[in-house]
Amino acid sequence: MLRNLDSPVRKRKVPQEIVYRIREQILSGALARGSKLPSEQELTENLNVSRQTLREALRVLEMQGLLEIRAGIGGGAFVAEVNEETAHMGLINFLHSKDLTLAHLTEVREIIEPHFAYRAAQCITEEQIAELEELQNRAKKEIAKKKSSALREIEISFHAKIACIGGNPILILISDFVEYLLRKAKQALQPDEVFSAAVIEAHDHIVAALKAHDSEAAAKAMAFDVKAVGNALQKIADDNQRLTLREFN
Repeated sequence: MLRNLDSPVRKRKVPQEIVYRIREQILSGALARGSKLPSEQELTENLNVSRQTLREALRVLEMQGLLEIRAGIGGGAFVAEVNEETAHMGLINFLHSKDLTLAHLTEVREIIEPHFAYRAAQCITEEQIAELEELQNRAKKEIAKKKSSALREIEISFHAKIACIGGNPILILISDFVEYLLRKAKQALQPDEVFSAAVIEAHDHIVAALKAHDSEAAAKAMAFDVKAVGNALQKIADDNQRLTLREFN
């Protein structure tokens, strides 16, 4: 029997304690991905809880993306593969009630994105440089067509690709969430072509530094871009009296 799943629940609210115990087993590796939990009868007896209470806890773990509940013959509760979407939703749900502002978003970007550029300059490949240049070419075509929605996606993709070059999965997850917030802000504030032209120019400088494998120049160019974008979006938000990111939904 797995540790912590063979003794009665006595602390906290009972469903929360069950969630805590099972999550601990999953995160510690005691319950491997794809493995099946003990049967419902075995868990209710060992934990000294009702079926209803156990099922409530299992539903919470399923919503958190930690378990997959399968019906029918051979069914039961299985440890799920936690994917990026599940992790993103957890962050979104946690921060939904917080009064996040553009200043918060820009501050985080100013911390992490110059690091992404610095690291990328050290290890970027010719193929990855070509991908960034292709994004820049697409952006220049879209701005000529005055297609702002396509431009926003290209701008986001540019930063996402640079974040991925370093290969740190924790930073990539954080970056993906930050870019999600940035996308929401741009969709709501609708920056104009002057904004996009400035972004394209800033991205050209970043690409040039990356091609030269100049980490300091890449970080500096990225810092300039992030600050300029933050200032421009903040001005639009101020003009429209939109104070928090929640108001962009």
